[in-house]
Amino acid sequence: MKITFLVPPPIDGNIPERVAGCAYLLYYVPNIFLLSAAAILEKEGYEVKYVETTIKKWDRGHFLTYLKEDLSDVYCFYSVNLSQKTDMQALMDIRERRGHVPIVFFGPAPSDRPGEFVIDEDTYVVRGEPEYTMLELLNALEAKSTVTGIKSVSFRGAGDTVHNMNREPIEDLDILPFPARHLLEERDVYYNPKLGKRPFTAVCTSRGCSYRCIYCVPSSLSFSRELEYKHQSGKKPPVKKRSPENIIEEFKLLKSQGYKAVNVQDDQFVWGEERTVKICEGIKDLGIVWGCSARSDHLNEPIVKAMSAAHCKFIDLGVESFNQEILDYVKKDIDVRKNEEAINLVKKYGISAKINIMFGASPLETMDTIKKNMEEVKRLKVDQVMYNIANPFPGTEFYKIARENKLFVYGDYKPVNVAKEANIAYPHLGKADLESAVRRANFEFFLTPRFILKNIRRLGSLDSLKAMFRKLF
Repeated sequence: MKITFLVPPPIDGNIPERVAGCAYLLYYVPNIFLLSAAAILEKEGYEVKYVETTIKKWDRGHFLTYLKEDLSDVYCFYSVNLSQKTDMQALMDIRERRGHVPIVFFGPAPSDRPGEFVIDEDTYVVRGEPEYTMLELLNALEAKSTVTGIKSVSFRGAGDTVHNMNREPIEDLDILPFPARHLLEERDVYYNPKLGKRPFTAVCTSRGCSYRCIYCVPSSLSFSRELEYKHQSGKKPPVKKRSPENIIEEFKLLKSQGYKAVNVQDDQFVWGEERTVKICEGIKDLGIVWGCSARSDHLNEPIVKAMSAAHCKFIDLGVESFNQEILDYVKKDIDVRKNEEAINLVKKYGISAKINIMFGASPLETMDTIKKNMEEVKRLKVDQVMYNIANPFPGTEFYKIARENKLFVYGDYKPVNVAKEANIAYPHLGKADLESAVRRANFEFFLTPRFILKNIRRLGSLDSLKAMFRKLF
């Protein structure tokens, strides 16, 4: 069978970012989670194609023409909350042009709400981790056999949606083939301005996070995995980590393929000193620049020193707030002083400290706490900051809190650009207050001469800097 993974044109002009899964596109990151599922299928002999129409700049008319001429046997969509309407429109377009060809949805949105995606007998949802479930489903479709016994599949049966029992998380990530990056038609379009080099790609060295932040939307694969596990157990799945040797092997392959920059797409890269240092020792001579996310309380001097020597250029720190009471409310489980220590430690070793600050994740938030966050960012001379307004995603504890306390300004979750728009409001802190605050915070940070002069070279041109500003303002 011929399998095509599709990213259709957005219906409203805003391109959903599907790897992190919680924002609209700032720059293109290769979806290694989709490419991992594709690699499994290729390994088993399927003919696989990947069509990312947003890179091709296709409009819906071009997409419809493509569908009319295409002969794929199955179409697959990796769906996130922000892409659901776009992907469902694409489903209807396929039905119009190709009839009842099988369509498979996977990713966090269908994992959370499979019934919203399974609209007919030829539509299927692969919940949670996709690799082996996808393979078993396609084997069954090719053989025209039943899908009833395939774990973590949802489908239409006898008029109702059937949800097969859950599949356990993959135990040994080392046995998975590396993502099928050769399917990318235009690899030079992918880029991370924090690294500043091409060709650029992403790598995932672990799946999951063991912490309990109420607002957290982890990477889209970890979120899919977490949602599926919680449906059965009510708990988060255990973190699974690739071995240092397997990670080093992938980096060496990327070096041989000409890649110069890598984003480690883990929710939390640093899982212990021994493992982290071993990875760094194994990749430092490759000359690949890279960046990652890490909890402040997982960093120490030997780890950061090893990361710097291995050409780590940035570390994303989920600071969220410099107010301890707010951190406690959102169950961050970290002392606010550790965040300051980590920022200073990272900067000491020449790594860019990029922090995330979120407004409105707690009823304890006020204009004073927001102002204090902005003052702390200035005092600590943070290299980069991303200010966002908290938006309670379905599947999180924050979503339940927002529903119970009627915090949603639109009545329920709505996809919004969290760098600009609020979807929640408190009696003392309204929608307009939050939007004004995030706009002011971004202006004060990004429009300073210090930031512009430091980053114009990294971003490559003044036009690139202007494009980033347009996304924020």
